[in-house]
Amino acid sequence: MQWFGSYRSSGDLVKVQVWLIVNNGRIEFLTGKGSYKVKRLRKNPRAICYIGREDGPAVAGTAQIVSDKAELARVYRAYWKTHPVFMLLGIGLRVGIGMLLGNRVVVRVNPDKPNLLAEVNE
Repeated sequence: MQWFGSYRSSGDLVKVQVWLIVNNGRIEFLTGKGSYKVKRLRKNPRAICYIGREDGPAVAGTAQIVSDKAELARVYRAYWKTHPVFMLLGIGLRVGIGMLLGNRVVVRVNPDKPNLLAEVNE
């Protein structure tokens, strides 16, 4: 788990809890393409991730929104590996349908500084 933070136009930081995976040192997660997270990132790509808990170790970076189907599928498969019970309980179906309908994107956070996650994958 992580807390993902993005910035309102006023500069206020908004944190929300999301599942994450790590891919080549970048933090990634799936979200709705019309979510407030995505809307805020389209205006300001600066983001901060708090690992493990809301006040956990922070990784600041620049986020990008990825809609490539292969990337969506890769993150979706990683969710099945890391959260199989929750995925079986219905979340997997809801996320999968959203992907098929084109309603999901990957948010990828590229850390500002080299970090301990650089060699970690999924």
